[in-house]
Amino acid sequence: MVGDSRIEDSLPLRSPELGERTKGERASGTPPSGEESFVNVLKDSIAKVNSLQNEADKTIQDFSTGQNGVTLHQTMIEMAQADVSFHLMMQVRDRIVKAYQEMNNMPL
Repeated sequence: MVGDSRIEDSLPLRSPELGERTKGERASGTPPSGEESFVNVLKDSIAKVNSLQNEADKTIQDFSTGQNGVTLHQTMIEMAQADVSFHLMMQVRDRIVKAYQEMNNMPL
């Protein structure tokens, strides 16, 4: 079914915020470079981890002050989600640094 994947790749995608475009194509009409898309993925991931940390902090404050009816269970779940996402981000960072170091140590 090799032909099927070519057909799917040429089909336009619809997105309310980006308009109509094909797979792998930016709103400007040019395909993204690997570096730009990788950087965007990292930035989005860091922003998501930051958001989870901020949400956990707000939940802790709400629980400690008794506002918004936040329960202990909700607080613990928010804290665990923020902790897991942070540790995952640190693992990804460590692997990126390790890959960079390995590339620098390659003989020319």
